[in-house]
Amino acid sequence: MRAATVEIVVWCAVLFGVTVVSISTVSPVELTVAGLASLGAAFAARRMRPAAGVRVRGIRCAARAAVSLPYAVVRGLAVLVSSVAARPAEAIVRRVRLRPGADAAWAGPLIAASPDTCVIGIPRDDVVLVHALRPEAGPVEAAVARTGGRR
Repeated sequence: MRAATVEIVVWCAVLFGVTVVSISTVSPVELTVAGLASLGAAFAARRMRPAAGVRVRGIRCAARAAVSLPYAVVRGLAVLVSSVAARPAEAIVRRVRLRPGADAAWAGPLIAASPDTCVIGIPRDDVVLVHALRPEAGPVEAAVARTGGRR
């Protein structure tokens, strides 16, 4: 029961935040509508997740990967700029095998958040195909990969 309440509150907060940010001018009526709509959508999302068979798992490495994300974005942007400005891109495609405790559902978007990487496929729950502008693994890949990102 407590987990369901937390999930509904988180969904409601995220949906309310997205709605308020999307509104050009915020009035009390719009805040009321956004609050009621996000609450209804939060309950619907809570009911749909178990019906679809989706469960949150493999979050042991998520904190370490999330901490690496700002550095990965800045580093990736530098690699992207230097690739465009100095030389043609030496892009490669690599298969990243994820460590136990990491799941492709959250690791894929974290890896793809860096400007010099793109996740092009998730063939299994523990494997992510990455198109990258650099041969070595970035900080997020190193945090979630089984052997440092190259396999």
